[in-house]
Amino acid sequence: MEHLLRYDHYKVLGVPRDASTQRIKRAYRERVKQCHPDRNGAANAANIFQAVHDAYSTLIDPQERARYDEVLRFYREAGAGPSLFQQPYRPVFRKRKAEEEPDRPVQRFAFFGLHFTGLVFGITLVSGIVLGVLLWDWPPYTLFFCAPGLAILPDSIAGLRAK
Repeated sequence: MEHLLRYDHYKVLGVPRDASTQRIKRAYRERVKQCHPDRNGAANAANIFQAVHDAYSTLIDPQERARYDEVLRFYREAGAGPSLFQQPYRPVFRKRKAEEEPDRPVQRFAFFGLHFTGLVFGITLVSGIVLGVLLWDWPPYTLFFCAPGLAILPDSIAGLRAK
């Protein structure tokens, strides 16, 4: 067989292998409500949604379902069936390319806010310690505590220059 099963479509939808078309449709609607990227803020929601959609589109079409059941039979006969599907559902997906990522203003705002906060923290920390050493006779070893601020500044500046 040329197919490599990464996950069991029946388990993705939570239906038995002899499920009716109506039951598959109901299970699909329920899963979509839970994992749709617009409702679920998890990082992998789009990938899970795609797996649910793939499972539905395979099982709802009688010809595709028959082919898929044949693949499952092949795996069971080869002895890989039980161990393959007893593992928890963890589909393997390809990474999304940057151009496929939708615009999300909240994430851009958070990205900007994070780098701006880092810049303010770095400048405040470094300038406060330097002024303390120069003006208020702090011991010179306190300059060592400028290191976190100096480490944050380049990353914050680079982040603010990014898109």
